[in-house]
Amino acid sequence: MRKKIFALLIFIALGFSLWAQAMQETKVKDETLVFTDSLGRLITLPKEIERIAPSGNVAQLALYAIAPEKLVGWASRISDDAMETFLEEVASLPVFGAFYGSKANLNKEALIVANPDVVIDIGEIKGDKENMVKELDRLSKEINIPVVFIEGYLENTPEMFKTLGKLLGKEEQGETLAKFSKNALEKGKNNRDKINKSIYYSSSSDGLNAIQSGSFHEEVIRYIGAENVVDQSYSGSNGSISLEQIYLWDPDVIILSNEEAYKNAKTDKSWNELRAVKNNEIYLIPSFPYSFIDSPPATNRLIGIYWLGSVLAPDIYDDIDEKTKEYYSLFYHDDLTEDEIENILNNRP
Repeated sequence: MRKKIFALLIFIALGFSLWAQAMQETKVKDETLVFTDSLGRLITLPKEIERIAPSGNVAQLALYAIAPEKLVGWASRISDDAMETFLEEVASLPVFGAFYGSKANLNKEALIVANPDVVIDIGEIKGDKENMVKELDRLSKEINIPVVFIEGYLENTPEMFKTLGKLLGKEEQGETLAKFSKNALEKGKNNRDKINKSIYYSSSSDGLNAIQSGSFHEEVIRYIGAENVVDQSYSGSNGSISLEQIYLWDPDVIILSNEEAYKNAKTDKSWNELRAVKNNEIYLIPSFPYSFIDSPPATNRLIGIYWLGSVLAPDIYDDIDEKTKEYYSLFYHDDLTEDEIENILNNRP
């Protein structure tokens, strides 16, 4: 009899244990979701994500735009000058460093201490896709935090924001940002055949480091239909070039992101005989808090479509002030005054 009772108790205990395990699994399942990222990786995430960390500059601008209150830190420090643009409560968050690139400096310990629910990487697929999958999987195991990748090319920006909106429970903001992005992209795409000008673009302090056609950093130029005079096949495009080479290219327009380079090109006699300089078709790219063309090649390129359009076709892109105000409000959460817009656009077309 005692053996039967003992066996019954064991059976009940085992049943209760299995029930408890099933309930726990159900609870975990109810509180998580499986997200498929842009590399095809299946990643289990909390259903309600409250704490996020960016992998780099591209990610941090997109995440700041859609969910600043969820950020637990930055990939790179916000400059003192730019602090006034960003919300005070998040501008001074800790800096973790970036995953990739020549300036990769990720502080894994600081990232772990911040305890994000997820680390989000946004941008281009870097190198071999399989290697990138292995790298992100390895990093996720090392820090014991899920890491997801979402493609962030200029043309798929609307889809990127919709994806982020669903993932972060910010559908309305995601749709708003996607709408601005779509409108900017459609304006650029629909007016390409009206842009018939060639451009030389440099971001270096001497103006003699050319940005090559096809680069992730010159997508805006290509997207609106302008011709980058630095062809993909030009071997010297990743290093210094000569001023004589620019004379040979003879661009219609020169755009520079460095103020020192711009001032030098406007005043140095060696630049003065360039057709673009003689025609006053040389421009300093607005760069507060980030360049309108790249550096980083992130959401700032959306307003770059309107700005570069206003340089090349001012009769078509005649709403740069209005769009600058709208962009800063949506993407930086900063409502600009008329004077601030004037200062940002500096060397106007």
